[in-house]
Amino acid sequence: MASDLTDLEPRRAPGASESSSGAGGGASQLSAGRTVGSGAERRWSVDTHSRDHGRSSRHTSSQLSRSRSHHAVSKAQDQAVPFPMLRAEDEAPTSWLIPRVRSALYDSENLLSAAHLGRRNKGKGIRAWYTSYTTIDWLHDDIREQARLRTLRAIGGTKGWWLNHVWDPVQGWLLVVLVGLLCGLFAGFISEWTELLAGWKTGYCRADWRLSQTICCRMSAVECEYWHAWEPRSLSGRAIFVVVGGVYTLIAAILVVKSATRVTMANRGVSSSVETSVSPTVKMAYYGAGSGIPEVKSILAGFVIHGFLGVRILVVKTFGLILCCASGIMAGKEGPMVQIASSLGNISTRIFDKYYKNEAKKREIISAAAAAGVSVAFGAPIGGVLFSLEEVSYFFPNKTMLRSLTCALVAALVLKAYDPFGTGKLVLFQTTYDMDYHWFEMLAFVIIGVFGGLYGALFCRLNMAVNRLRKCTWIGRYPIAEVVAITTLTLAISYQNPFTRIGLGELVGSLFQECPTIVSDRPYPTSSDEESEIEKLLCVTSSKLSDYMPLLSLLALALLNRAFFAIVTFGIKVPSGLVLPSMSIGAVFGRIVGTYMEYLTRAHSGLAVFSQCPANSRCVIPGIYALVGAGATLTGATHTTIAVVAILMELTGNLIYTLPVLVGVMTARWVAEYFSPSGIYDMLLEHAGHPYFDTKTQYIHTRRTAAELMQTDLETICVDYENENTVELLSARLARISERGLADGGFPVVNSRGHLLGWIACAELEFAIARCHALDPATA
Repeated sequence: MASDLTDLEPRRAPGASESSSGAGGGASQLSAGRTVGSGAERRWSVDTHSRDHGRSSRHTSSQLSRSRSHHAVSKAQDQAVPFPMLRAEDEAPTSWLIPRVRSALYDSENLLSAAHLGRRNKGKGIRAWYTSYTTIDWLHDDIREQARLRTLRAIGGTKGWWLNHVWDPVQGWLLVVLVGLLCGLFAGFISEWTELLAGWKTGYCRADWRLSQTICCRMSAVECEYWHAWEPRSLSGRAIFVVVGGVYTLIAAILVVKSATRVTMANRGVSSSVETSVSPTVKMAYYGAGSGIPEVKSILAGFVIHGFLGVRILVVKTFGLILCCASGIMAGKEGPMVQIASSLGNISTRIFDKYYKNEAKKREIISAAAAAGVSVAFGAPIGGVLFSLEEVSYFFPNKTMLRSLTCALVAALVLKAYDPFGTGKLVLFQTTYDMDYHWFEMLAFVIIGVFGGLYGALFCRLNMAVNRLRKCTWIGRYPIAEVVAITTLTLAISYQNPFTRIGLGELVGSLFQECPTIVSDRPYPTSSDEESEIEKLLCVTSSKLSDYMPLLSLLALALLNRAFFAIVTFGIKVPSGLVLPSMSIGAVFGRIVGTYMEYLTRAHSGLAVFSQCPANSRCVIPGIYALVGAGATLTGATHTTIAVVAILMELTGNLIYTLPVLVGVMTARWVAEYFSPSGIYDMLLEHAGHPYFDTKTQYIHTRRTAAELMQTDLETICVDYENENTVELLSARLARISERGLADGGFPVVNSRGHLLGWIACAELEFAIARCHALDPATA
């Protein structure tokens, strides 16, 4: 088959003369006009060694290949088979931080040291490197792994036992433990500095300016004695709040823009004719911006994006995320934490060649790292594994699931030991609900679920419209100005409302709480006057509607504020996640419904439906409705169900209200799927043009024959036309198909009658042409 070309050597046509090359060990000479394939008369051998060992022209290289001397083998490879540097990197010291040197598109070296077996490796020619914006070959990577295992199993003695039964199996577990350790440290560092920088917008600690607001207030014997707050109602206090937040996002946007990568993409608007010269367009790829989950999904599905999970983007994403979360805009850290964890997993694979030189195996570690990212973002290791299974990972066998759970567990333990908030707890929004739910509340939970589904579908459509507007208008040419403008507008408007002035995490935590827990029995003084104000607003004990109106009005304004800015913020050129902003919107709406339900049970306790409620006393907990709303809106936007329920249960440490959360989540999923079949992450994948074959999607074709589905304007290689298959013309065909953005495709191999004989991938043909140049430099 033409697609199996890995180590090409020409076979002479019958009657052709033999020519020997002294330095090349008898390799045949090729000219630029020599045909690569011309039917039965000129065929190509796909074996790593010549199949005709009787020919004198190949006697020297065949003899060297059977030699047991490692020095002789290396010399033969250097002289007789000089491999081209198709994808070389700069020479650099080998370490897990610095990329190792990639010698070629294909790995021609021994999978293990030749000294192990004393002979040449038979896995030679297996693909080891992929160009960016192509897809990996799962079959090739599986063949490579099988070749590695065969070589490993052939090693005998104590060394073989150690390599086969101890060292090789333990490498994967060592990697996931290391990745979990790094994820926990990074998450603790990000959380600690985010809280510190966020506090500087409202004041500073007089005892030690390096202490966050929460820790500073906890040190005080009197309520926040050491915390010096800016005057909240003064013009200077408002200006500091807006300016400091704007400076944070400005620095983050500069980091993202300066780290952008130039990407040459095919112009899809031109004719698809194979003879049309397609001019490539250069676009800027901001790998440090956004959530990162769509790209991680595509990478785990086999897509290759060089640099997206590299060291540079890891640094930009880490510090940019700290600045954006501290600024107060509608940006969460959960999505970017998945990219940060995946970057740590990708970088850590450089320790072991078993994963570093096999893209399919590498994705097992990245998948486990993604689970650890969600684990440290929420303090929910089980929810992290389920999120990776349901939303991120493409292939999730049992072995990967166990390693993901191990990685998430280690990351959570390290984060708990780091204790960035000084509470000693892993649960972010711990609740102590002391009442069970009633059956009449189920209708309210369904209403919240319907809202979550409708909002999720509306958010997906409007946010994609805003992203298309950025892409097609002048707004996309000024990403830094857009970031500063949105930040200034967000902070200036949000400052007026106490529910939007505080951070997203504080808002969600306050809305989840039960009033008696907030008002009294605090183990430490309250953080600030703002928090005390919010607690007083949320806890209403009257049975009059007029007493509830100030709270309902502020929550309604906060809902509109958060919903609008979530739509316009998600997609700007800063690290920003979607999870916590969506949860905050749902929590606000849920609190509105819960507050109104509380009023109804107090004011109309005599109704039959409220017969179980005591007169003029508390019958429902509004915080539960906020919990259900947070899960419903997150499901509506992402179409994730089981993972959302598990994350909310671990977030709050409460299992009593699992059924109400499930009711709201499932209702939101059904409503969202009716109006928007795809979640926001799948839409972003399609918007970015990254390939992703969703296994959950059912593809229905109304055409009756396969010929109606096939593309008719493909370039082909005809084996009967010798003059069209020269090295020069084939190189030109490769260039044309690359300009069309189809470099990860290939060419059908046909005869003069149009009958299909085989297929050859572009990478395989590129390798074959490069081998021709290596065998005879005159062809270059």
